[in-house]
Amino acid sequence: MGTTGLVATLPSSRSPVVEVTGVCAQRPAEGIVAGLFDGHAAGLYRLALTMLHDPDQAQDVVQDTFLRLITHVEAGGPLPNARGWLYTVAAHACRDRQRGLGRWLPWIAALDRRPARESADAADGRAVVLRAIRALAPRDRLLVALRAQGLSYQEIAQAAGIQPASIGRLLARALDRLQKELDGQVAAIPHRDQR
Repeated sequence: MGTTGLVATLPSSRSPVVEVTGVCAQRPAEGIVAGLFDGHAAGLYRLALTMLHDPDQAQDVVQDTFLRLITHVEAGGPLPNARGWLYTVAAHACRDRQRGLGRWLPWIAALDRRPARESADAADGRAVVLRAIRALAPRDRLLVALRAQGLSYQEIAQAAGIQPASIGRLLARALDRLQKELDGQVAAIPHRDQR
């Protein structure tokens, strides 16, 4: 069997470089990952908890970070600064989760202070929205539909084949046109007092 050498930089409280040579070991990365986990898991958890304010999500971030580390080390990826690598991966994972949370806000009826609009019927409202969407230009329809599915601007740009820098402006214009179309169609609906 061959020899596999892995090098990892550990925090300053330990020796600066640890070399692990696995001979006849099934998983030579286990020693490195275990040492890094012992040295950094608590700090990564504090970072994630500070960013996410949720202990369960923070634990998930730490777990995901070390799963990525295992994959990276076993694939033979370089790890010249293990501490920096771990904190970078954890910070990116936290930001990904924050973006996801910002995109999907739960609706709580008791906290919703917006006045309800008068409408004839829920089914009529759905038909009005569908007509308004169908009246949009194809690109506007695509942008509105992708955003309604929760895609990020980057994902919309990729799916629509549009420059990412243009998505915000184009989507805002599409939503403005949709609002104007909806306003026009709602104004055309006879209200109960007019019937």
